Amino acid sequence: MKKIIQKEKTIKDTTTQIDDIDKNNVSKENSKKLSKIRRKNAKLFPIYKMFAWDLLFFYSIEFLFYITVKKLSASEILMANGVFLFFKVIMQFVAITIADRIGKRNSIVLGNISMIFYISILIFFPGLASIIIADIFLAFGSSIKIIAEPSLLHDSVSTKGGEGLYSELEAKGGELYYILDGIASLVAGYLFVLNPYIPVFICFGFIIISTILSLEFKDIYKVNKEKAKSKNYIKDIKDSFRFVINSKRMRSLILFNMVFYGFICLISVYKRDLLVELGIPEEQFSIILAALILIGGLSISLKDSIEKKFKNRTLTFISLTSIISSIIIGVIAKNSMSKLAIPIIIALLAIIKCCESIWYIFEAKYVKNFTTEDTSNKIAFAYEFIGGISAGIASVLGGLLLDYVNIAYGFIIVSLATLMVMVLTLDYMRKRFGLKPEEYKKEDIEFK
Repeated sequence: MKKIIQKEKTIKDTTTQIDDIDKNNVSKENSKKLSKIRRKNAKLFPIYKMFAWDLLFFYSIEFLFYITVKKLSASEILMANGVFLFFKVIMQFVAITIADRIGKRNSIVLGNISMIFYISILIFFPGLASIIIADIFLAFGSSIKIIAEPSLLHDSVSTKGGEGLYSELEAKGGELYYILDGIASLVAGYLFVLNPYIPVFICFGFIIISTILSLEFKDIYKVNKEKAKSKNYIKDIKDSFRFVINSKRMRSLILFNMVFYGFICLISVYKRDLLVELGIPEEQFSIILAALILIGGLSISLKDSIEKKFKNRTLTFISLTSIISSIIIGVIAKNSMSKLAIPIIIALLAIIKCCESIWYIFEAKYVKNFTTEDTSNKIAFAYEFIGGISAGIASVLGGLLLDYVNIAYGFIIVSLATLMVMVLTLDYMRKRFGLKPEEYKKEDIEFK
């Protein structure tokens, strides 16, 4: 907690630097007004992210809810997750168009409202069909939030003296979220035993809080509706894909995301199925997930130390540590599904969760590096689109795999396959990613 308090002081001190903006472009009066908006956005963002990054109270019991209430198998859950990821890809087209037309702040509000519809459908409608329909709203909401939230924060801190603040605020919000989600997950398990719908209703309440908080944001740049109407989105999309494919730096990052994000999506469901197979009661199930979430949140404070120690091998350390831990889990589960294996498996799952949490913070930073207000959405769109397609395919294939093998073999097969592809990916990235700015060619970092 001392580290969190120190980070709050650091953020408070650093946000005062946002005042130094371009006086040649705006009047002094507008300059003061704009700097006030920037400071408010910057201070609000970590608090907002704490409530809005994911579905509090629902995430930890989601698997149990689908199995016991919706009557799905682990394979069907992965298939449904794959469908959601494909919906999310399709919704990227809609989201980027809407974000340009209504602004980033309104887009964030709309995304949270879409999440409200998602939870409402899960509460009031039964069966697999309700999940698929709900996933359309979840896909839209998460897609538009992924585009608008980091872009609004980037706009709010992308001034002289604001360097490094983007990553700091992202990390701060992530830490607060993981702590709150850990507590929520701990309580959700006990509430689930009383009534499986109680945690879902509480999740509904937290989404409303997120929506109210999002209303407090303000856009840094005015929405140019005429410009948005005249935009050739097909051309913009083509340009975005052309850039990320031709840029060796972005191509490397996208390849890494395709492999690692697909792996994370699968293991996130596999670990829940494994805990059920180990015979862990619902209350303990939730406690374990809560502990993993808390550990993941606290591990974010290590991101600077890890990046300083491993430098351009940071992603190598994160990915290989996760994959090797997953292989060991599969081997242990294959040879012993007894309760004696549980502590070791949980410890390895905690390592994977730490790597996942730290990766999400680095990912947000790496995608936004070298971008401007005009290019950040375009690059984020192409990045998320390709990553969503690959994760959707991985989820569907991972679900099909569980129809033929048990969960222990599922861990081993998925992890070994990921390890082979990841080694090739990291070798490809070695001379193309993680370089100093002056070492990149213009076409690798400048979007034209």
